[in-house]
Amino acid sequence: MSLEQTIFAALAPLVANRVYASTFPQKPEVPITPAILFTFISDTPVQDICGDDAANTSDTRIQVDVYSTDFDSARALRLQVLAAMAAVTPPTRNEGGFSTYEPELKLHRCSMDFIHSPSST
Repeated sequence: MSLEQTIFAALAPLVANRVYASTFPQKPEVPITPAILFTFISDTPVQDICGDDAANTSDTRIQVDVYSTDFDSARALRLQVLAAMAAVTPPTRNEGGFSTYEPELKLHRCSMDFIHSPSST
């Protein structure tokens, strides 16, 4: 299973399958919430004595954003995402995050950074 499929499978049950990679659908203009958006920020190949095998062992930094119409539900969903991402195999560790308000969308956002480390298994 690809990393995208693994993340979708872990997060989809939390928001009735409203998990998107990189961007929200263009219609409707404001996404139906709660929703989750994930983006791959960087990919670091891991070298060993056999070279690197590209995505199979690369450490990947992932940004996961949760969106909701109110702050409390965004924060509650954030906790569920942290638990779901912690259960992803190989290991995915939380690297921090922040909360903000998106005035154009009129939505609350909680952003989290993760490092997916298949090289550590």
